[in-house]
Amino acid sequence: MKFPWTIIALMVGTTVSANPSASLLLDDDNSRRWSAHTDEDIISRIDNIDIPFDAKYTHEVKSSIKSYVTNGYKGTEKILGRSYLYFPIFEHYLQAYNVPAEMKYLSMIESRLRPSAESAVGAAGLWQFIPATARQYGLSINQYVDERHDPYKSSEAAAKMLATLYDQFGDWSLVLAAYNCGPGRVNKAIRQAGCKNFWDLQKFLPRETQNYIPRFIAASYVGNYYNFHDLEPRYGSYNFKDVRAFRVYQYMSFDEIAYAVGMKPWDLEPLNPGYLAGVIPQSSKGHVLVLPASTAEQFQAFLDKKSKNTQSALQIKGAFKSRHVVRPGDSLESLAALSNCSVKDIMIWNNLKMTSLMPNQILTLHLPKSTVFYRP
Repeated sequence: MKFPWTIIALMVGTTVSANPSASLLLDDDNSRRWSAHTDEDIISRIDNIDIPFDAKYTHEVKSSIKSYVTNGYKGTEKILGRSYLYFPIFEHYLQAYNVPAEMKYLSMIESRLRPSAESAVGAAGLWQFIPATARQYGLSINQYVDERHDPYKSSEAAAKMLATLYDQFGDWSLVLAAYNCGPGRVNKAIRQAGCKNFWDLQKFLPRETQNYIPRFIAASYVGNYYNFHDLEPRYGSYNFKDVRAFRVYQYMSFDEIAYAVGMKPWDLEPLNPGYLAGVIPQSSKGHVLVLPASTAEQFQAFLDKKSKNTQSALQIKGAFKSRHVVRPGDSLESLAALSNCSVKDIMIWNNLKMTSLMPNQILTLHLPKSTVFYRP
């Protein structure tokens, strides 16, 4: 959970000292991203971010922001690229559990938005769950799956955990501190400080946790204002922006999925890092499969054939068939109200076994021809 920005800076500094022309380029590059007026600009911008606690601009916050936008900017641009895939997932589950959307930046400091991330102490995934905590919040870990690496299931577990911690502390800065060092250490710091204000009890917390909230403020700042520092998102070798999610209940191998949609089996792995053996095991609750949007119709046809689902071919008299891609915050209830049908109708049309939806999930809707399906 610790990210060696200082080591990166030292490595860059060593390389630059051996190449004077590179030093000049780096200085010019960084001067564009951090000028004499940057401090006062950042203070003003932080005031406009919806951080759900008193966000101060301390030396630690400044140092962390500067690392993101100067010497560490290349890594930051990769993080921003990954955010296009993962932030909508985070926002969906955070909203479902009444957690502020700004808490999505927690994963930036935990894993740099890498679902494959693992720490020396056994934490893993976007939200860096240790096995005991993962199982406590319903995640499976076995020879076939490690749901700590599943962006969907781990994000729901993180939202549950954050909501539980808020019920205990009633303050989001203390929630972040407890997420990092545990509720017991935070309660001890509260007793020692005689108050529940993070900035007053900060010195009684472990050193990593003392810096954790400043790092969160920095991550939130960069996520909101990276363009002011000449940063641009960098995307991976596959399109992070355009994917579709499916809930799969039957056993399937990556080989047969790849063959059905015209992909290579190994190309499925980056989008589905929670599967350890190249197979999706059978599950009554369902597992999540993520595919490029361009393959969605092919996979849906394959899935319908495999599950003998005839509902997707259904055509209702006086209605037109429509595809809807689930967005953060969508629910069966809200979609039923918008499309003038019942929740049960949507479940039948899509062979759904549960009422919960996932971002990027495709739903078939049969809308009356007079329906105007509009949302701002």
